[in-house]
Amino acid sequence: MKKVSVIVVNWNGKDVLSGCLRSLAEQDYENYEVLVVDNGSEDGSQALVKNEFPSVKLIENGRNLGFGTAVNKGFERAEGDYFIFLNNDLVLQADCIRQLAILLDLDSSVGAAIPKILYYPDNDSLKETAKINSYGVLVNYTGIACPNLIGQPDEPDLSLIESACGGIFMFSREVYEEVGGFDEDLFLYHEDHDLSWRIRMMGWKLMVAPASVCNHHYNFNKGVLKFYRSEKNRLHILLKNFECKTLWLIAPAVALVELAQIVHSIFHGWFFLKMKSYLEIAEQSIKISRKRRKIQSTRKVADKEIIKLYQDTIAVTELKNPLVDYFLNPILKVYWVCVRGWI
Repeated sequence: MKKVSVIVVNWNGKDVLSGCLRSLAEQDYENYEVLVVDNGSEDGSQALVKNEFPSVKLIENGRNLGFGTAVNKGFERAEGDYFIFLNNDLVLQADCIRQLAILLDLDSSVGAAIPKILYYPDNDSLKETAKINSYGVLVNYTGIACPNLIGQPDEPDLSLIESACGGIFMFSREVYEEVGGFDEDLFLYHEDHDLSWRIRMMGWKLMVAPASVCNHHYNFNKGVLKFYRSEKNRLHILLKNFECKTLWLIAPAVALVELAQIVHSIFHGWFFLKMKSYLEIAEQSIKISRKRRKIQSTRKVADKEIIKLYQDTIAVTELKNPLVDYFLNPILKVYWVCVRGWI
């Protein structure tokens, strides 16, 4: 039986962290370790781990290094054959880890196994049908990502599917050693998209395992810092991961999406942060170029295969806008029909 290393990132999440760690203690998989990487919490999270979960390995960073960097700290200390990284607000069903490990054991073409994530039920909805938080992640060709089947009722007969991205996933040490960990220049948001993308470029699939289930204490963050960080990182990973020809072909569509984002930033109070993101991308251009050369020289799968799972329209979690539905998406869809054959 392969050993699994479970890496939980925590930042001031004491209340939800305890539930996550209790669910990990109840897993029916026999060979695993749990590492909590704490990003300088000030709410007593470290004492909680030390006092109530003494078998858990605690890594204390002292300050908030961001999600990806924290996970990488866990990877460096992990002893397992398989790695899985978790947010602190996830509660895993008892066979969650076992089901993911079974998928990786059975199919060597699967580079990452993704659980089905359901919303954590509140007291008012305990008797209602569980709803899906994500079943893999949909990615538009301009880089905008949205959880698959979000808000849909959970179905018992969902099938094993391939996904363009996984919000959280389990992957092997072999994949880690070939692909590497998270890009530490992405402080928060899109780091999972980037790692998923690099795994796919090296020839592995990402599959969603319907039998592996966890629940998420999910609260959608509409803050301006989320928009700023997410949009900056989206451009960052487009620039380093797509082939040059693909970048040129999708450039008009990306420019249209950027115009839409600028309009959104004006009306929602983050225009100056949007402008700041462009300056920071320019400042990082040399570093992005270096990473790009390395990625493009080692990749095994061309964009024409990667894009087969990409979407021709965009969806934004819990945000509905008629201009997106009736203006932006029709243009993106027609444009994708025109250019995808050239990629």
